[in-house]
Amino acid sequence: MQLIRIRTDDELVFYKKIWDGILANEHNDNPFIEYTWFYNWWITVGKKERVELYAVQNNGDIIAFVPFTVQLQWGVRIYAFTGETIAHYTGIVARKAWQLPAIAFVMDELIKKHRHVVFAFHGLLESKESSKAIEQYFVERQMRPHIFRVVTPYLAFREVDFHSYLNKHNTIHAVEQREKKLRKFGSLRRIAPTQEELRQLFHLYNFRWAKKIATNGFTKGKQQDFFEQLLAVNGEAMRVEVDALAFDNQWLAFNYGISCRGRYVTYAIGHEPNFASFGLEHILNQSTIKRTFTENFRLYDMAIGMEPAKLEWRSSIDFTRRIIASSKTKRAKLLLSRFVWKQRFKEMWESNHRFVERTRHTFAQLRYLGKYGKGKDWLEYGQQFVEKFVRLKRVELYELSPDDRVIPQQPVGELFEEMTMQEAMQTDQQELISLLYQGYIIYKDSFAQTIKPAFALHTETLRVDALDIVEPLPKHAYFLTYNLYKNIEVVTAFIQKVKPNQTLWMTASFWQWRKRKRLQQIGYKRISRMKHFKCARFERNHVENYTENGGDVHSIH
Repeated sequence: MQLIRIRTDDELVFYKKIWDGILANEHNDNPFIEYTWFYNWWITVGKKERVELYAVQNNGDIIAFVPFTVQLQWGVRIYAFTGETIAHYTGIVARKAWQLPAIAFVMDELIKKHRHVVFAFHGLLESKESSKAIEQYFVERQMRPHIFRVVTPYLAFREVDFHSYLNKHNTIHAVEQREKKLRKFGSLRRIAPTQEELRQLFHLYNFRWAKKIATNGFTKGKQQDFFEQLLAVNGEAMRVEVDALAFDNQWLAFNYGISCRGRYVTYAIGHEPNFASFGLEHILNQSTIKRTFTENFRLYDMAIGMEPAKLEWRSSIDFTRRIIASSKTKRAKLLLSRFVWKQRFKEMWESNHRFVERTRHTFAQLRYLGKYGKGKDWLEYGQQFVEKFVRLKRVELYELSPDDRVIPQQPVGELFEEMTMQEAMQTDQQELISLLYQGYIIYKDSFAQTIKPAFALHTETLRVDALDIVEPLPKHAYFLTYNLYKNIEVVTAFIQKVKPNQTLWMTASFWQWRKRKRLQQIGYKRISRMKHFKCARFERNHVENYTENGGDVHSIH
């Protein structure tokens, strides 16, 4: 065997046909070791990396390619597969029979040449030959490998009755109901975006992660250039496929996926944060699964991670390994122990998914407040933080019967009109879109120069969000909410004009003393008071009813 060092991307072009031929003969379905992926990575992200790409030649034939990046620490050379921060899976480009001989020859040569060596290989799928070959090499050379695993869920279409599977998950996630709610407000379309439209993809991703911590660097620096280049790839075994949801003319969600010979890997997702209540992730996920099944894909790969959404949709799981080993010198072993302890700490940290999510959410909020927050935002965050440990809430419910007419100081006329979803989207207020999702009718100021929401009306349900109370309203009753303090009298008179036979209900919290006072002045009667107290793990709820009607609607248990 001979080892050939390929030093530039120009040299690599001459090996494209051989590289592609090896993977085609092996029916490779790992897109992250395809020539197209590696070449584009090298000319964008890899320009700043120290790349060592080796071709293994046997009797004049190229039998394998092994792409490494190298770092130097404490005089020890650390070898890893290329694209460690962005490639989900890695491996050796070789036929199955040559996997072990090729990797053994390369690693033996590196240890002979440099002595102080650490191998830190990520992204090795247990179901693939590369993982088995590398582990076998370390065992045969008595280089104790340290192996760390992470769950990799996937959906194998041949293992399930697809129609039963789809019906089951459609029921669990209420996908059809969520779609119907969204379609009430406008046109919801599934689109395959054109090249000109794809800039919206990165904009939406950045907007979606503005208040969260992204872990894959999808739009970070040169990595965005790399993923943009992949979008233009045609006619290769590996290609990018983007599925998107558009509401009227605005993107709501996208799935950036990479396919390779029957395997579809979800890589990056993004959705409009203001529409979180509509469950866009589940709607798009189901849509992409349907498409890949129709196009005869074998696997829908949800990529590394134990997120609940992935585990709920999977049919089976694989494991992705990180294998760390070193040569037998003391210096290499010392650095190896540092790597191992670091990886163990990371594994322990990530074992509690809920804790990790909460911590990332907290850090992301603080980062966002540090960049864009105002005094009001910091006070609100401080209040939310305190309420995790100590919370005292009191909400009073008021009623105005149709017989108690409110006569405003000015004619109400046509002061208010219904707001559409499209208008709510222009305000960029998540609260308004959530209200529409919950079934409220939002009214806006008819004569304002800009879109100005005035109040929200629910005809079927009483919703006290502060206490998580959702209960049906009695007949002939409407519930009023949103920003009402300054216009309570005018809003009430307007509703009584357009709906003269309806009883009106409204809530006011303990801190809204001006609102409570104004409600009583114009004729509203207090019918109930709801209290909630929490200190650490102790919680207590209490309801006081002041009229017979007060007990008909809500109860706290």
